[in-house]
Amino acid sequence: MQIELKWIQTEVGITFIHVKHDQEEAMTMADTVAVMNNGKIEQMGSPADLYENPKTVFVANFLGQSNFIEGIVESKDSTSTIANIQGTRITFPTSRNNANTSNLKVGIRPEKFRLHDPGDSVHGNVLTGGKITDISFTGVSTQYLVEMPWKQEIVVFEQNDGGAPDLVKGDPVTLTWEPQFTFALDGDSKK
Repeated sequence: MQIELKWIQTEVGITFIHVKHDQEEAMTMADTVAVMNNGKIEQMGSPADLYENPKTVFVANFLGQSNFIEGIVESKDSTSTIANIQGTRITFPTSRNNANTSNLKVGIRPEKFRLHDPGDSVHGNVLTGGKITDISFTGVSTQYLVEMPWKQEIVVFEQNDGGAPDLVKGDPVTLTWEPQFTFALDGDSKK
C-alpha cells in the first residue's frame, strides 16, 4: 500500500498530508516529516535529517533509539566541537551541536558504534573500559549492552555480517564511532 500511495502521489503531482503514528512508515513515505509533541511541531525536515541530527531528546527517541552521555564543551569553532564525555575527549561537527550551553547530552545511535577488542588499533571517537553485560541476537543484527566505567549501559547494534568480534557476556570491549555520527543537545534536556 505504501508503494501504491507513493505512486499515486507522484502521478497526480500534488502534496499529500499523511498523518501517521508509525514512525518507520512515516519516514518511508515522506519527503518532509513533522514530529509533533503535545500538539506542537518539535522538529520538521527530511526523514534523514530528523533521524541523523535531532534537535531535541523527544525527536531523538521518537525516531529510533539513542544513547546519551553527559558531557561538556571544551572548545569549538565553525567546523568542529571538542567535548569531554566522562573524562574522554571526542570531536564532532559543530553543525550537529544543537546545545545552547556548554553542558551537553552527547547522542550516538546504537548502530553507529563499532565494538573492538581492547588493544586493537582504532580510529575516530573512542571509549575504553566497556564490558558486555547482555547479548541479544535479533536476526539482521545483534544488540549488545555495554557497561561503561561510569556505570552507564550503552546499547550497540552490530550487523550480523561477520565484521564484529566473537563476544560473550563479561568480555571487555572498546567502543568507536565516526565523529560525524555524533549529535549534541542541551545537557539539561529531559531524557
